[in-house]
Amino acid sequence: MSIPPEAWSFAERHQRFFKFKQCLAAGDQSPCEGQIVRAHIIPRFQLKQIAKSGHIVAVPTSLLAIMKMQRTGFEAQEIGVGEFSTMNCFCAGHDKALFAPVEDAPLIFSSEQLALLHYRAIAAEFYQRNSQLESAESELDYQSDEPQNARFVWISMWNDKASEEANYALVHTERLIATRRFEDIGSLVVRFDAQPAVMAAGAFRPQYDFAARRLQDLRDICCYVAMHLLAADGRTVLAFTWLRRDSAAGRFAQTFAALSREQMASVAVQCAFEYVEHTCMSHSWWSDLRRPMRAALLERVRRASSLSYRRSPRCLSYRIRYAGWRVAGIR
Repeated sequence: MSIPPEAWSFAERHQRFFKFKQCLAAGDQSPCEGQIVRAHIIPRFQLKQIAKSGHIVAVPTSLLAIMKMQRTGFEAQEIGVGEFSTMNCFCAGHDKALFAPVEDAPLIFSSEQLALLHYRAIAAEFYQRNSQLESAESELDYQSDEPQNARFVWISMWNDKASEEANYALVHTERLIATRRFEDIGSLVVRFDAQPAVMAAGAFRPQYDFAARRLQDLRDICCYVAMHLLAADGRTVLAFTWLRRDSAAGRFAQTFAALSREQMASVAVQCAFEYVEHTCMSHSWWSDLRRPMRAALLERVRRASSLSYRRSPRCLSYRIRYAGWRVAGIR
């Protein structure tokens, strides 16, 4: 089934908003230096650890790719390391100065590194939500007497709310980093005794925790949790981060910590595919999964890409053994 011309035209207009260049760190009173760079949400040196011939495997995230897959089926594809998880949201000077502790030093998940990882994930979320908001707003004509397109009104309304909540988290995190109050960023770090195979970085507003209990209603004021599935010393590390003042986010992490250690790796994979757009994997790990397991993960991405998706309380409950990584430590 081909994409209708009007949908194709909208997709092209939509993508232009994700090419907009803005330094989100400009509010820290220090001047920007250099051009806006395509900042990696997952550091390039991290991606190279699971890449094969310079490529990782991921589900494409552009609107045009999603529209095509909605007609042909969702699939994971090889994507170049240089093209994955990039956004135009920091100038060269701020990107270098801000993230040097996580880019130019070994990743040990210190309090400072966790705060910076949290900041970058929240910045990416704000950029994404704000771009979606502006794209939807561009399709609405409030000066017209004609009824507005309900689809774009809905997209605008929800992304306006999410953008505002992400901006609050971004500004507050920036202040904590500027005053070196890293302890005000909560964290749960789980180290696995396994080579990296899946990587993810992003922020989201969880509706339910890992015990299938409601955490927050998206119609109310919500808080963000950031997820980082990365590597340190050649081993997989999962870190959840949040603002300590956000009690719902803290409860979310507590329910993960309460899981059976045998389930943690698989539930982490489920969570990444359920919520985190910037999720990728090694070719060998993906190809070694049985077809029904790959289909189950792709179905999570398909549902999350739908405007009509309503999450189940059990969306993060353990379902399938996707990974058998042994837990080496939790803090």
